[in-house]
Amino acid sequence: MSKQDNTLHFGDVAIQILSNSDELTLAELVLPAGAVASVHQHPHEEVNYVVSGVLDFMCDGEVTTLRPGEAMRVPPNQPHNITCHPEAPGVVLTAWSPSRQDLMAVLAK
Repeated sequence: MSKQDNTLHFGDVAIQILSNSDELTLAELVLPAGAVASVHQHPHEEVNYVVSGVLDFMCDGEVTTLRPGEAMRVPPNQPHNITCHPEAPGVVLTAWSPSRQDLMAVLAK
């Protein structure tokens, strides 16, 4: 993981924090074509809205393909990940509630 300004990099995935409060964090995720985010889970509710690209969202073992204009909710503590289709990069707006103070702490270092 590396950081630059308000952007964190987890492997190939760039996460730019757009807004943060006590209750909500909003970020833009940029995934190169073919990128796969590692399976992870956290105690935050998450909503993903696809801006561009075609992405497979795996949540608790089920895969849903989303295209621009589509969204998906990930409940707290559910294993999940994102895979970007190989034809084009993907951009996703992601909101977490409560806020991702863990990510903010990394940015503050």
